[in-house]
Amino acid sequence: MKGFHVVVALLTVLFGQSMAYIEEFQAHDPQEFHKAAMDKFLEMRRKDPSVSLNQEGEFMTMANRRAVERLRRKPDEALSLRKVDMIAAPDGGEASEVMLELPGPSADGDKFLQAAVNQQFSNQVMLPQEARAMGVAFVEDIGLGAISKAGALPLGTEGEWLAFAEKKLKQEESLDYQALLWELGSEIIENSQRERGVMNLTHEMELVQKMEAWFYERGGKIHFAKPTVSLENGFQLIATEDVREYDPVVTAPLQLIMCRQTARNVVIPNRGKYLGDELQKTFEKNELWGMVIFVLHEYYKEVNGKGSKWGPFLRTLRMRFLSTPVVKEIQGTIALRMNNKWLKDSDDFMWWSVGADGPCSPTTGICRTKPEDKIGDTRFNIHQIRWAYWVVKQNAVRIKQIATGMEFIALIPFYNFIEKRLGVGGGITFDLDGTVSVRAGKHHEEDLPVMIHPGNMTDSEFFLRYLRLPEERNEHTEVKLSLPGVIPKGSKFHYCVKGTFREQNKDECKASYRSDAMFWKSKVLTEWRKTMNLPPRMQELRMWANRLHIYGGEEEQKLLSQANSIIAGLPLPVDLVPAEEQLMMLGIAKDNLEAALIATGPQGDRPPPQLYTAPDPTEDPEADRAMQNLATLALQAQKTVFTGNVMLNATQVVMNRTRDFFQHGVLPMAGLDELDNFLLKKIGMLAHCGFENDMKIVYGNVSEELLCAMRVHLMNESEIFVFCPKDARVWEDNCMDVSFLNYTAISERNEMDVVTALRTSIHGLLASYPTTIDEDTALIAQGEASLAAAALRHAKPYRLRFREKEILFSALSFLDAHEEKVRNGSVVFQLAMKAQERVEADLRAAEHAKFVEEVKRLAAVKADLATLEVDLGAELGKKNLTLHEGDDLARTVRLFCQEHHVTSNYVDTLEKALRARVVSPPPLQLMLGAVTNLGDRRILAIPEGRNATVETGVFCAKFDKAEQVTDTPWCQALLRRVEQRLQPASFQRRILLVVPVDAPDSRKLKLVIREGEQHDLVQLVSDFFEVYRMPPDSVYMMAQEVHKRLPAVALQIPVGLSAQRQVQIRFSLNDNITNVVEGFTNFYELDDHVKVQIMKRARHGMAPGTFMV
Repeated sequence: MKGFHVVVALLTVLFGQSMAYIEEFQAHDPQEFHKAAMDKFLEMRRKDPSVSLNQEGEFMTMANRRAVERLRRKPDEALSLRKVDMIAAPDGGEASEVMLELPGPSADGDKFLQAAVNQQFSNQVMLPQEARAMGVAFVEDIGLGAISKAGALPLGTEGEWLAFAEKKLKQEESLDYQALLWELGSEIIENSQRERGVMNLTHEMELVQKMEAWFYERGGKIHFAKPTVSLENGFQLIATEDVREYDPVVTAPLQLIMCRQTARNVVIPNRGKYLGDELQKTFEKNELWGMVIFVLHEYYKEVNGKGSKWGPFLRTLRMRFLSTPVVKEIQGTIALRMNNKWLKDSDDFMWWSVGADGPCSPTTGICRTKPEDKIGDTRFNIHQIRWAYWVVKQNAVRIKQIATGMEFIALIPFYNFIEKRLGVGGGITFDLDGTVSVRAGKHHEEDLPVMIHPGNMTDSEFFLRYLRLPEERNEHTEVKLSLPGVIPKGSKFHYCVKGTFREQNKDECKASYRSDAMFWKSKVLTEWRKTMNLPPRMQELRMWANRLHIYGGEEEQKLLSQANSIIAGLPLPVDLVPAEEQLMMLGIAKDNLEAALIATGPQGDRPPPQLYTAPDPTEDPEADRAMQNLATLALQAQKTVFTGNVMLNATQVVMNRTRDFFQHGVLPMAGLDELDNFLLKKIGMLAHCGFENDMKIVYGNVSEELLCAMRVHLMNESEIFVFCPKDARVWEDNCMDVSFLNYTAISERNEMDVVTALRTSIHGLLASYPTTIDEDTALIAQGEASLAAAALRHAKPYRLRFREKEILFSALSFLDAHEEKVRNGSVVFQLAMKAQERVEADLRAAEHAKFVEEVKRLAAVKADLATLEVDLGAELGKKNLTLHEGDDLARTVRLFCQEHHVTSNYVDTLEKALRARVVSPPPLQLMLGAVTNLGDRRILAIPEGRNATVETGVFCAKFDKAEQVTDTPWCQALLRRVEQRLQPASFQRRILLVVPVDAPDSRKLKLVIREGEQHDLVQLVSDFFEVYRMPPDSVYMMAQEVHKRLPAVALQIPVGLSAQRQVQIRFSLNDNITNVVEGFTNFYELDDHVKVQIMKRARHGMAPGTFMV
């Protein structure tokens, strides 16, 4: 078998009389842990046939114990219900009330920060004793409420329903089958290597020699150095002579490098397709993920196929894993969080890889452990993905091509032999001849290991990649914290979901990206409320209650299901994010009632909610799952009451509805609730604070981005409403017309809350470490006094802890200094200034609202052209003779006389009287054809002397029924076009001709032709007739008359218009050619390129004999 062997390097550090291990264990084979675990299982099975892979069995119990030991999950006792004192006796005696409560979440940096922020809002409305008493009552109310009586939660006054929440918590904390095998297998390998304690030098040297021969054979070179392997230092590249800084020590043609570019030339066995093409989506999604599949694909070709062109190189790569003693030592550090994040990210990738866009499908043939077989596994499991993920993380390097600036990550032969040290110089170059060169850092003397600067990174990342620490203080080390609502790096979520019309129509905002944006916001709202002890979302209560069928039978559920299908084209499936919520997030529906009306029709279309009995959870797994989720949401609400976190009005409203649901069975409305809308405003402001990776504490400072996010989180309702009014939605204009100064303090109260919350969270972080900074200082001094020089080069978890604590203590000093600045008036606050801006913005908004109402009123007016009251005698009384626009006056009078039996001798009298009442309109300053949202073409006509903005607004109101009619993208675009036509910057819009026209309704009209309008006379006259409702059969005759009166045509040039019919631009003698062309291109909205071409043709045509290319 060609499988790789597992090797180990153990280093022992003696501290006086005690012994602690600083060590790693390593594996070449992706399935090493899995194989070790299954061998252990078979061994136990041989001794006891009853041993199984059941989660409650002895074997999996061992695996769970290992997971707890390596801090991968909490012990079961930490996930169990416990009794806590709710109302302490005043004399210190026994508690007067007890209740069951679930333990809080894991304590990491983010949780401490979130808890500190939450503390600023908690217990400000009521005393702690009052909040606790209300918490006891709330638990009882749920146990005896309508939802419990319907069987959706267990009945009882002692918090019996909490058992379902406990069950859900344990399930969420548990590891799956493969992850448990990984934990147990890693323990077996770790123990085995600890006992063996040395590498197989013969085998390792053989691997190095084969790799070296392969490297030279394929065109690679090693300069001034030689590769070696030893028990003390593992793989190294030792200088064979003095090496100057930036001298190339390793040069390799691109074909020897494993990267995205070289994957393009790899043919997939039995497929005939190229690996790079099949991995294109994966590389675009995440370059690291693409490299993981590339490594596994080539690895299994090497060990189970016909060999890989990178085989000798792959055989020297290994996963280096922290041993359990080291994991315990780094408890509470960023490194441990990063270690667990790598595991989670690799697991997430494993599941994505087998999805619709993933590379591991039966048709691609990429993810086969036996590449030559046409049947068998077509996906990589969690063990294989984790192994390759670690290999790439620990050995890959980022390369930048000098000529193009293109960057990519790559695995370079012998790069893993070079010692990594920050600040020593050197680096990787991708030369113009396609050669990749690894260049040494600083000056190296003969017989010393070659070193290189691996790129800027934090201590934690350096520690996990290379299992050692930088020698000196690392300026790039930071403590990253995060808060709900801070957007991921590079996110375009906000403008893709609710940006400008142009932004939303960018290619990057189409299809899946908008879906991702919608899902992200929905997920953030849920997580925010959970982590900050806010009541659950009404939408979630509604969803899980409906899944228990307690609000109706099959007929009602069918109606509810059909209702969602009415909405087409939403970014996400309605079973993932309900239609009402999506409609409100997109700004299509302003409130819950409007969203419900759009999604489900009038309320009369559905039967009213009625409580029914819930299914038995012991018989129905889905019912059990729904009850677990309902219980968890009830627990979330109980924590809100217990912490007194009801300071916000929106929180109180939602909390009251939560009580109504659990106690009285009132089903919440679908869509966003009041607290959702409030938090969305904060999310909108957080978008100005920076990305997740900007939220950090560094030596002696807290980043401006983190301070900004803290200020937003700690803003109360009155402060938020200065920037976005209470009744406004986050995407509306009046929520954006007061700018937020992201790096300026809000108010003194807010800034002091920020200082207090940060200080509290830092103290919480310091308390989470297993040692104090003084104890770490003593360990460092004791270790340096006793360690050998070679061992000093390896990882020191206590120094890692110490450096993180240095940063945190320096941040406390920064906060002390900042607090003093706040108190002595050195900090500028923006709230007062922004409050005045809000007053001014509200005045502008009121004026705009008044304008919109006036526009709508004018649009609704349908005035007649003229009305004449006619006395028909005592018998018939008085009747109105009405002339409508476009009607023939003489015919109107005749029809009136015929209808009311008026003799013909009165016809002339009535015609003269009616004609006298007709008022002729002023000439038009603009006629503009516009296609409405319904696809109809209408003519916007603006008379001279009228306000163009008002006239355009009236036009919009006639053909668009939006509430804010002048603010729609269509109307805003039309307003811009009107301004372009009326106020051209590049030409003079002079009057060319005025033609008087007698309309059939007796009005004296004037057809005014201005520069730019003379080229398509039939269309111009047709629009004029349509405006004044004259019969179209005279259009061509009128167009001919206008043509005769205009200056004679000297030159016509046909111009093709995109997706439109051809138009001929006309020139007359003595025309200003520039003015004519500018007017033409303005009228037909042509770009500069077309304008130049027309200009050239015109000048050539108007001056015969002129040379033109």
